[in-house]
Amino acid sequence: MERRGRESLIFVSLLCLMVTLTESATVTIPVGVILDLNSSLGSITLNCTNLGLLDFYSTHDSYATRLQLHFWHSGNDLLTAAIAAWNLINGKKVHAILGPQNSEQARYVVELGKTNDVPVIWFSPSGPSLLPPRTRFFIHSNSTRSHCSQFEAIAAIIEAYDWQSVIPIYEDPEFGNDLIPCLSYALQDMDTRMPYISVINQTSTDSQIAGELNKIKAQRTFVFVVHMSLELWSIFAEHAKNADMMSEGYAWILTQGLSSVMDPEALDVRMKGYMDGALGVRPFVLSNLTKRLSLVRKLKSEYDKTLSLNGLWAYDTITALARAVEKAGLVSFNESGADLRNETGPELRGAILDTDFVGLSGNFNLRQEQLEQSHVVVYNVQGQKERTIGNWSPEKGLVRMQSVRGEPIWPGNTKEIPPKLKVGVPKTHFTEFVDVNGSVEGQHVSVAGFAVDVFEQVVGLLPLPLRYEFVPLNNSGGELTPFSYDDLLCQFADKKVDVDVIIGDITIVVSRTNCVDFTMPYLDSSVSMVVKVRSDSKSMWILFRPFDWLLWFILVMILVAATVFVIILEKQKEKKTEDDVTGSKSEIKTKDDVRGSKSANKTEENVEGSKSKENTEDDVTESKAENKTEDDVRGSKSENKTEDDAGGSKSQDFVRNPFLIYMSDRTNPKPPPWKDVQEIRRSNRKVGYQTDSWMRVFLTHQLGLKDDQLRNFTSREEYMDALSNEDKENGGVDAIFDETPYLRLFLSQCPSCQMAGPIYKAGGFAFAFPKNSTLVSNFSTAILEVTQNVTMFRQMREKISFPITVDRSEYKSSIETRSLKIGDFGGLFPIILFVLVLFFCLSIRNKLVSCWHNLWRRE
Repeated sequence: MERRGRESLIFVSLLCLMVTLTESATVTIPVGVILDLNSSLGSITLNCTNLGLLDFYSTHDSYATRLQLHFWHSGNDLLTAAIAAWNLINGKKVHAILGPQNSEQARYVVELGKTNDVPVIWFSPSGPSLLPPRTRFFIHSNSTRSHCSQFEAIAAIIEAYDWQSVIPIYEDPEFGNDLIPCLSYALQDMDTRMPYISVINQTSTDSQIAGELNKIKAQRTFVFVVHMSLELWSIFAEHAKNADMMSEGYAWILTQGLSSVMDPEALDVRMKGYMDGALGVRPFVLSNLTKRLSLVRKLKSEYDKTLSLNGLWAYDTITALARAVEKAGLVSFNESGADLRNETGPELRGAILDTDFVGLSGNFNLRQEQLEQSHVVVYNVQGQKERTIGNWSPEKGLVRMQSVRGEPIWPGNTKEIPPKLKVGVPKTHFTEFVDVNGSVEGQHVSVAGFAVDVFEQVVGLLPLPLRYEFVPLNNSGGELTPFSYDDLLCQFADKKVDVDVIIGDITIVVSRTNCVDFTMPYLDSSVSMVVKVRSDSKSMWILFRPFDWLLWFILVMILVAATVFVIILEKQKEKKTEDDVTGSKSEIKTKDDVRGSKSANKTEENVEGSKSKENTEDDVTESKAENKTEDDVRGSKSENKTEDDAGGSKSQDFVRNPFLIYMSDRTNPKPPPWKDVQEIRRSNRKVGYQTDSWMRVFLTHQLGLKDDQLRNFTSREEYMDALSNEDKENGGVDAIFDETPYLRLFLSQCPSCQMAGPIYKAGGFAFAFPKNSTLVSNFSTAILEVTQNVTMFRQMREKISFPITVDRSEYKSSIETRSLKIGDFGGLFPIILFVLVLFFCLSIRNKLVSCWHNLWRRE
């Protein structure tokens, strides 16, 4: 490369000598050119500058001035560039300087030019700086606005494809000085973040580049903005390809710094193989196609080079300087032989600012001290060619082509827009929420469950298209079995799990928020306990359950009082009857003596008939009175029915149907002998919890239970067995603590269990994203839409037979019902027998007393 640079310098020197000898009537104006001839940009700039100067004077032979170029190879060394500028200004007495390429070098050269009134026109560097130093004599031909415009175009591309995060990758030290502020400004009104900024040095070794790529991959961001020199990019892109980062799911955007040094025709650029599927931006060029093709042929034949956009700018820059020197009238000043650059400098600068013509790079105008390049072309690298897919301008924004040409081909030779979200799906104990089967490589993956259904509904409601694939998550042993969410989320935070989001029955816990960001919960949860309960359905006193003991006591007192009242009435009636019988003894005796008399018989029949008739009328009257009384009672009951229903409908049902008492006792069993956690802790009862859950920490740290009280279980079957086991020292437990969603599923299959004790609020089930992920807000909003859609959310619950509440009335009991047996009334029969014996004794009391008196008198 150095040999070719020396040959170019010799060729230019001979060319300048020939021009001087053949045109002795013209005045030569010395101009310095500082380039890094070892770089591709310096080489193409040197060649195009020479060809531009020859072409210009071949068509403007009447000009009185001729530029004499003095080239200086600065390399990539700041001190060499400063020395070159000093020698050109003070030794060669140049009136203007073109270059250098590097912005850091340009700062020193500009200061020297400012001191000596020498205008400096700064070429684009190997990767042009966006905000180069601007002084009175510093003229930037590749405008600052042009560079910032390209990032506005890149921001428009990012917004068009709804990318939430990008990683800028730039070359240190100069490329990132203005890149980050400019890109940040372009993205400030968008919901796009830069989670990581990658810096690559030209002196970086292969291992350092590989290490940096590993850091980039760990960020789980798949869109990159590349801003570096072609030499470094050729090395970096090869490493990225070896790291499988040029494959499907990634997106690369090349800034103008790379686009401008590559052949727009993409005929023989070796780097295109590493860039297949990448997007790029560069200023829009509208020039004379004939002249442009002529320059391409000259470069190819004389220098074996391909034309780039930077070559076009170099060609037009030397043309603009030749025009400005002629316009400034430097001839008269130069003929005096004195160094009058302090006067020619401002004149030449003014002439340069007035330059306005249509060159090979389009409209070349430096009136704003910068090249006006606000229109940007967006292209897509497809194989060895580039295809324009859109244009950007400040007025219209991004305009994409409305055809097949407007659809880019992405890395991996696919038309599916990257990135592709990797959704981690763990294996859980309760498969109703999430269940997965398949390989970790994603082959033949089968997922199901409530969490999966919610995720798919949420993705459909996102404001951006999102492609995803499910990835089974294996435990530390490489097996697809349930494992701790705490361990999984920590591995996720440490980038040890190659997924972008984890879905499942993941509870929002404070300690977990240090590792991940959670979405809004898609299912509320609390912590409660479940106990095994005992039933009193076999009690012989079940018949007395409708009323409490106080009510029974009052009813018995009423019954006793009524009995006493009846006995008193009967006593009075018996005494009256006894008196009547004593007074009529004589009459009865007479009737007995004349029993055969006909008249006496007739009279007796009439009397009996009269009594019978009278008794019949009394019975009818009494019956009517009783019916009326019953009607009044029924009416009174009907009027008070509403009040009775409010407070005593359940008791009325029990009175009408004793079977309800039995079933009520079965469905409303006795509460456990302990009421809260304090009693469990005080009595040192055994407690169970779900394996691999956060319950153990909750029970020990929050509820204060001891480790020897806790036992872990993996399934609802183990829950049931442990609660049924009476041997608490051999696997049995008194209670199970877990979150309510799990307990609802458990209770639906265990009617002999019930919730008890207080309920502790938990964070709910949610999805886990990396920290600071921009997708969290979008997912949270979509989750709210899903959960607040009552119909859709209920259908998803019903799909897995998930209970809506913990109300036991919603569960179907699996216990067989039986008919009431005599044993159920064992307490009633003794009472009835006792009452019968009592009343029998009372009824024969008088006869017993009479017999006793007769016996006593006889004695």
